[in-house]
Amino acid sequence: AEFANNDRHGCCTDGFMLQCHQLKRLHQLNNSLKRLRFSTSSLKMVLDLELFRSDKGCCPEKIRENQSKRFKDVTLVDKVVEADEKWRKLRFQADNWNKLKNLCSKTIGLKMKNKEPEGESDLLPDSLSNIEELQALNPDTLEKFTVLQIKRIRGLIDDYINKCESERVGCEKVRHECLFEVGNWLHDSVVVSNDEEENEIVRVVGDCTTKKKFSHVDLLAMIDGVDYERGANVAGNRGYFLKGPGVLLQQALINLALQTLVGSGYTPIYTPFFMRKEVMQEVAQLSQFDEELYKVVGKGSERDDDTAVEEKYLIATSEQPIAAFHRGEWMSTSDLPKKYAGISSCFRQEVGSHGRDTRGIFRVHQFEKVEQFVICSPHDNESWKHLDEMVNNAEKFYQALNIPYRIVGIVSGALNNAAAKKLDLEAWFPGSGAFRELCSCSNCTDYQARRLLVRYGQTKKMNDKTELCHMLNATMCASTRVICCILENNQTEEGIIVPELLRPFMGNVEFIKYVKTAPIEGNKDVKGKSNKKKPEKIEENLKNLDVKE
Repeated sequence: AEFANNDRHGCCTDGFMLQCHQLKRLHQLNNSLKRLRFSTSSLKMVLDLELFRSDKGCCPEKIRENQSKRFKDVTLVDKVVEADEKWRKLRFQADNWNKLKNLCSKTIGLKMKNKEPEGESDLLPDSLSNIEELQALNPDTLEKFTVLQIKRIRGLIDDYINKCESERVGCEKVRHECLFEVGNWLHDSVVVSNDEEENEIVRVVGDCTTKKKFSHVDLLAMIDGVDYERGANVAGNRGYFLKGPGVLLQQALINLALQTLVGSGYTPIYTPFFMRKEVMQEVAQLSQFDEELYKVVGKGSERDDDTAVEEKYLIATSEQPIAAFHRGEWMSTSDLPKKYAGISSCFRQEVGSHGRDTRGIFRVHQFEKVEQFVICSPHDNESWKHLDEMVNNAEKFYQALNIPYRIVGIVSGALNNAAAKKLDLEAWFPGSGAFRELCSCSNCTDYQARRLLVRYGQTKKMNDKTELCHMLNATMCASTRVICCILENNQTEEGIIVPELLRPFMGNVEFIKYVKTAPIEGNKDVKGKSNKKKPEKIEENLKNLDVKE
């Protein structure tokens, strides 16, 4: 309509300029349409919807079985199937109503072209109050009505179309909400259990039996590498100031992690720290919004007269913005694989962690992390080859730091929805006498890519199904946790031995001396028993009191 109102009869030069203007405007409108289509696309799911349709030759029972192996709500599958069947019926009805509406418009046009009178009234026979009678209308029966009556019929059809659309939107909402909570297909090698004590130990590297005197809580204070009290004062619970050797260790770890990944063909990428709500919804589970993510509310733009408020979320890992980096794009064979070494600050609420790791910097609300992220072809088991490579990268890094560890296959009940399989690297903490997770490697296959519309190939081929890329993520180095592990493994009576490969990034410092005495945590022996003198009994204390008052 915008272009139709323009004068087409100008001179050649003006006509050419007008066409340029139109093309520019058309380009703007096309981009707007792309954004709208992307934001409302029914493709933004996590499992292929066709798999829930038994009439298409698929078997929803397999999805129920997969959901059961994850120890998740199986009824979600039934809700998806039920909502989808109703949605498809409503769409079929809406299509038929639209065909009938078009027939009405065509009939009206013919009657007006033939200059037939409109008629005196739009009253309709009582029989048309019956929906079946209305649906049965055809060109011959419509011909008997006047223009005014047909317009009235078209109005009734509009009402039914609106009703169908309203119900269809409701069904679509239920279908998507349930679908987003159905987990990815489990890999055959995943141990089916809901007990993490049954995690599969794949291999153990290094001596994971040694015990040492101090925990990381004491050691970080002893080298004066952190200030917990002032950190909590300024930032609240789990707040901290990393300082001195703590900062140097952190920067050295980040540099070594990046150097290792760049040497393996990864592209370093520094990500935004917050994401728009609609984008975060495409990369995070619903539970993360309540338990993990921090919400940031601010103005939608820098304009003074703009009062719109925009919600954003601080990232919990650089995996989230990197996953959305190619959002809505087609990836050709020549583009893949994409291997990124993400570096960012990470922010986590840690809801549900009350009482766990309350001292020290092992579990905190803010930390630095280097992340591996790979986008690859969905063919020839490419993603599983990359999973092995990513685990090997992590092992290479921790072996370089002389950290003993074990590789653990996580049981099905402990996997997040996106992961088809997850391997954890758990390091040995000799001061704490325990294995602690430092690294998680997950293959999400096409689960994330479907929601983000990261498609494989140049364009969709005629009559061919759209293929989606596979996505994988793996921690390389969560700085605070690795610092804790290095301190416990490299402690001596007088200080901390700096791992050899970190020294070039720390001014060639080889040894960090203790500058403070051990805090109260250091008064515990290896078995965790306190060496402090036990308090006397209350009765004995009372004997020594002067009770005049």
